[in-house]
Amino acid sequence: MAAGAALVAGLAVVLFVLGAAFSALYGEYGSHPAENARSWAALTPAYADSTVCQHCHQPEYGPWVASPHHTVVCESCHGPLAAHAAETSPNAPAGSVVLATVSDAICVACHQQATGRPAAFPHVDLAQHYAGASCLWCHDPHDATAVRPPDIPHSLARLPACVTCHTPAGLKPVPVGHVASADAVCRTCHARPANGQ
Repeated sequence: MAAGAALVAGLAVVLFVLGAAFSALYGEYGSHPAENARSWAALTPAYADSTVCQHCHQPEYGPWVASPHHTVVCESCHGPLAAHAAETSPNAPAGSVVLATVSDAICVACHQQATGRPAAFPHVDLAQHYAGASCLWCHDPHDATAVRPPDIPHSLARLPACVTCHTPAGLKPVPVGHVASADAVCRTCHARPANGQ
């Protein structure tokens, strides 16, 4: 019985020494909730929820929230916006924060025709869908609609190049974003009259 008591006492001493050693190590390397929370906060990505955009960008937010694109957050196309949303200037876009330029590549990332995409999801064959035109010339990404380019309403017989009359400040102005191009480029979007002239 004395041997059993000595064994228990010895085991208790060993456990006490190990506990003290691990306690010192745990104090140095173990859990520090306040410090860990600060570290985790520094690693948390900073983003602006799309509802934050509503305060300054209602003309874009209203159509977006009612469109099929309402599941695509603003930052998916415009880039990180936390710093932009934190701007206090009433002219924040002209401030120190530069928003990402929205390019056709962003549209193509989701809408390029690809095997495996659901048939009901809007996707296009880029080689045939108004080749050479920018997506944003026809599509408003905030309400996910497209406006078909108007057909040419007049005969093309004996007329000079389209850009003779059709420029931003010309006889028949064109929308902002159009660039001076050859007639063939204009006709990729704008169909010729039914009589083919």
